[in-house]
Amino acid sequence: MTHRPPSILSASSTADNGIEVKWEVDAFFVDSAQPEKVRIDLNGVPFKELDGDENSVEIPAAAIVAAGTPVLVIGVSFLWSGSPGDEQQSVLSLPVQTSSSNNAGVRPTKKPVVMLVHVQKRTAQTASNIEIAWVSDNYNDGNIFWGPANAPTSFKRNIKPIGEVYNGKFTTNQPLSPATPYVFKVEVRNTLQSPTWISTTIIVKSAADTLSVRQFLQASGRPVSTGLATLVGPTKSVHKLLVG
Repeated sequence: MTHRPPSILSASSTADNGIEVKWEVDAFFVDSAQPEKVRIDLNGVPFKELDGDENSVEIPAAAIVAAGTPVLVIGVSFLWSGSPGDEQQSVLSLPVQTSSSNNAGVRPTKKPVVMLVHVQKRTAQTASNIEIAWVSDNYNDGNIFWGPANAPTSFKRNIKPIGEVYNGKFTTNQPLSPATPYVFKVEVRNTLQSPTWISTTIIVKSAADTLSVRQFLQASGRPVSTGLATLVGPTKSVHKLLVG
């Protein structure tokens, strides 16, 4: 078995303005070894050590505030004992806004809680996509900016509330690259109280391509005996069927 760094799947917010980070053993390689321990670092400082079979951690709001930086660098390390021991780390940088409100009042606008709902693999019926959800309160304007990590504001969706519904869901509506981190920033404000936006940013990794025809058919709800001619269409390309 080979020691490889963890594959970080997502970093999303929790109901109390913390951050939940999820990871997995790199599934691209069949010989990736399960770690003996997992260590979480915040801005290069050890935060928590977990058993090797753990695949998520919650970072409380107090720890984010204590870090005192506008960008929180989260490191996830797989650890193996031995002589010498081994450590393989993956890192993500997450913009954070620690203020819970930007104004005073009976019902101030709340910092959005932004959660991952689902990561959808490409199937015969559905393109690869990511679905997120958000919850805030008493805002009259809002936006979602999203895109790959190297261009995180490539796309925009306005989310002005309808009546007093201050929550919703959003599913990506642009082609996604496989196994790629995507950034989602949800910002809200109440222009009657303050011009300042308050925002929450999360990061989600898109699904990897399914290169196995059997797995693709199973994910599509089709029998593995399905004739590919009924699916490939005029291109007659199995590769295009699998990866788009």
